[in-house]
Amino acid sequence: MNAFLKNLQTCPHRRVQLDEIRRHFYAAFPEVQDSPQRGAQLLKSLQELQITGHLRLPARGSWERLGQPPLPLWITLSGAQPQAERRDYGTIAWAPELDFWPQLKAPQLEALMPVNDFLLRRRGLLPLVPAKERSLEIFGDEKRLERISQSGMLFGKLPLSALSCFQVSAPLPYRPGAAPGRPALVLENKDAYWSFGEWNTKSNYFSAVVYGGGEAFQSTGAALAQMMHEVGAGHALYFGDLDPKGIRIPLEFNRKTELGQPQVSPAVELYAWLVSNGVRRTKPECAEVPPDLAAAWLEEPLASAVQAIWRQGKWLPQEALGFEKLQQGVIRAVDVHQPCATYQDLL
Repeated sequence: MNAFLKNLQTCPHRRVQLDEIRRHFYAAFPEVQDSPQRGAQLLKSLQELQITGHLRLPARGSWERLGQPPLPLWITLSGAQPQAERRDYGTIAWAPELDFWPQLKAPQLEALMPVNDFLLRRRGLLPLVPAKERSLEIFGDEKRLERISQSGMLFGKLPLSALSCFQVSAPLPYRPGAAPGRPALVLENKDAYWSFGEWNTKSNYFSAVVYGGGEAFQSTGAALAQMMHEVGAGHALYFGDLDPKGIRIPLEFNRKTELGQPQVSPAVELYAWLVSNGVRRTKPECAEVPPDLAAAWLEEPLASAVQAIWRQGKWLPQEALGFEKLQQGVIRAVDVHQPCATYQDLL
């Protein structure tokens, strides 16, 4: 118990977060780290320290909602910590990947200590694993690494690849077609996904029909790459609503893609059909959209045609090109390896 308390008392602040509590507990009792009873043993130690007056546990509203058992999200140490017991971070052996440590403040350094311990303990080539798995190994908390990354604590100086892990993309539902080499088509909305997917089972026009799921598609670069590999897709096309949001989704997807991941191109023939035949609905805010947005996604003169519709305060939902229209053969055969250059080619 004394070793655990001594570790806690090196913390620079009286309030200690759960990830730090776990790290200090495992440092004092490394033999329990892999025990299924480690949570219960940690809770018992905290309760004993509260009884002896060394710390206070928070009210039940500040405990984990899940867990066996649930643990406090933080504790409060009793009394000010002596200056002499505060950690001298200059005496610590820092991993080369963390050579930016002098730029960090004490709370950031303290939170980074488990990462440093991991990098020193597991040098060399490691298998690439999902980030939550690595986070659980390092912190005893599968979400902690993501929170640190999002907080800007690492200033973008420590990529996940340095920890041999990666963020797993949300999975992309798709219906494969018997058409390797043809493009895959990503649809913004679920009803369009069903219609195109059902139609494509017989037409085999696309190597796969993919459900993008609206804005969720923006962070699925790795999942799209995996899907394209599985179906042998030649490239990927995107078709969504012709409103500002529907244009921004694929643009943002392409902006976020990492080196080596595929990008999406506009399904020009489908957008052209929508402009000529779709249902125009009112959305006054479309008239305020910058004129370069449509041009950032679509080539001329299709971009100008879309912009003209927006200036009227109108937009076009993709559902106008639905299952019945597809069965009627409105998609004309084109060379998908040489996409149509202009809107006029498709009229």
